[in-house]
Amino acid sequence: MVANWRLKKALKHYSNIKILIIGLLLLVFPMGAVAGNITGTIKVKGLRSPANILVYLNKAPAVAVDLSSARFVMDQRNLTFSPHILPVPVGATISFPNNDKVDHNVFSLSRTKKFSLGSYKPGEIKTVRFDKPGFVELRCDVHAEMLAYIMVMKSPYFAVTDTKGQFEIPDLKLMERTGLRGILNLTAGKYFIKTWHEKLKTKREAVKLSDEGTIVIELNLFRGTPSVLYK
Repeated sequence: MVANWRLKKALKHYSNIKILIIGLLLLVFPMGAVAGNITGTIKVKGLRSPANILVYLNKAPAVAVDLSSARFVMDQRNLTFSPHILPVPVGATISFPNNDKVDHNVFSLSRTKKFSLGSYKPGEIKTVRFDKPGFVELRCDVHAEMLAYIMVMKSPYFAVTDTKGQFEIPDLKLMERTGLRGILNLTAGKYFIKTWHEKLKTKREAVKLSDEGTIVIELNLFRGTPSVLYK
């Protein structure tokens, strides 16, 4: 009898603790708080390819980004910068390896970040830290045809379209490739999607993400002058 009474008391105590833990978890991670992501396709008129278009949330939720293991690279190969558009969070450091057979001299006169790496030889790597949001136009003082853009973003909720014009925010492939950490799925709510490409008019469109999760959108872009990243 005593043993049974102690067993019932212990089970009741365990049940109360379990209910308390579940309640605390719901306070920290409320149901429906994390909704999912935004995926879509961009179609363009006036360009051969819908690739290399920056897509981002104009006013994104604040999130602490872990850059401790992040690795961003702007390669130089076959007299070309790669990638053509490289978005990074504010505070990121970018490596500029010279994987060509000739010397390069990477520089920028952009307000966001003015710098010059000087002439350096094949196999050498130089780095630059980008601590201010905005776009940075890259050039090579030795090869005038080389051009690329670094987009320094206030938020990590961005993506770059692939060859089919497809994108996903947050970009899980980018996180895995660069080691970027701390980015969560978006919570339910209203967001403003914006685009940037040097030859296309900027598109700004409102989207609403529900508790059900991922939404799919389609954007149509046309040739023209883009607007600034942030106003």
